Amino acid sequence: MPLQEGRPRVLRARFAWGAMIASEHAFLIPGDRIDRRTTRLGIYGAEGQLLPECEIRTAAWTNQPLPRAVPQNESPLIFGPALFAGSVDKQFGFVLLNALGRLWALEEVPPETLLVFAAKPQARAPGYAVLPAVLRGLGLSHPVLVTEGALRFERLYTAAERFGECHAGTALPGFYDWIDRRWPPAGPPDPDRKIYVTRSGLGPQAGRYACESHLEALLAAEGYEIYQPEAHDIAHQVRSFQAAGKLIFAEGSALHLFALIRQPGQVSAVIHRRDRLPEVMVAQMADRAGTPTQAINAVRALWWPPRRGEHLGLSELDFDVLQEGLRALGLIKGTGWHAPSDAQVAASLAAGLRPGERVLDAHARADWLKAERAARRKGEGHVQASQGT
Repeated sequence: MPLQEGRPRVLRARFAWGAMIASEHAFLIPGDRIDRRTTRLGIYGAEGQLLPECEIRTAAWTNQPLPRAVPQNESPLIFGPALFAGSVDKQFGFVLLNALGRLWALEEVPPETLLVFAAKPQARAPGYAVLPAVLRGLGLSHPVLVTEGALRFERLYTAAERFGECHAGTALPGFYDWIDRRWPPAGPPDPDRKIYVTRSGLGPQAGRYACESHLEALLAAEGYEIYQPEAHDIAHQVRSFQAAGKLIFAEGSALHLFALIRQPGQVSAVIHRRDRLPEVMVAQMADRAGTPTQAINAVRALWWPPRRGEHLGLSELDFDVLQEGLRALGLIKGTGWHAPSDAQVAASLAAGLRPGERVLDAHARADWLKAERAARRKGEGHVQASQGT
């Protein structure tokens, strides 16, 4: 889609699954922060008009750009073609949900096109190593730029977002066709291959189940391969998930990857770690053709270490309820299935705690968070006073 020299122009092309626009001399303005989850980030054409197809709609960040703006002339100028690819974060699940929806447009742009992702400004910039891992896993070799600041472009493509949180975890027509071209299955799933996608490899400090090793032993006796996704590259994960006829997932971001590539003939389930699954996950689990992934809520109790992160919760499972749910789906026979002992549960819950610490239920955690916030405010006030502010 070559552009002629001279007056800046905006060229619009429409493809089977959405619109794409090429703009000369476009620019990105990060904009002011409105609140913790909202900024004025906007992308504009050469004459200062807001360009379409540049919305950011995620749980962590949305944009509310002004209708017009002027470029920051001191900002870097990107020579050559670039595609605005959306927003990005350090989390694997965020990348899968929010960084892929515009990449269908790469089939219509020059191969040297730079992928430009916007990141929400943070006090300490996180690493973004997950992003190139996913892109390279898709077979994409395009250069990548993650920016929190202003940019100017010689030529910028903007494209409709066809999948992600902006569509509540579902895809618009054509997106899964593009995914299947990037990650084509080697063949139909093997009904005899069974995989349990575990979180145990993340260690005791991560959000997890109590006695997951006990669950792994029960499932291994049922013929399941115990699969730690973080130990493998994206391509290996994709091949493994595509090949299995039966899959059980510990609730986590690996399920977002499977939902992108799930095929007819596969039977799958996810075991809750919380009372409710995120709505975006529930929607994605049923979005592709074939049997939707079924959720099994066998959570008996929820606990937390004395830490601030909600995601660090520990789930105590009712193994009888879990057995019933898995057997009803045809995922296990249940022979020899048994619950861990109270001592095993207590030891697992205590793993990763510091000396003198104990796990907290929801009420105790609320009290702990209140006291922790008060102590932090008091400490910040002491620092300010000592600095004379």
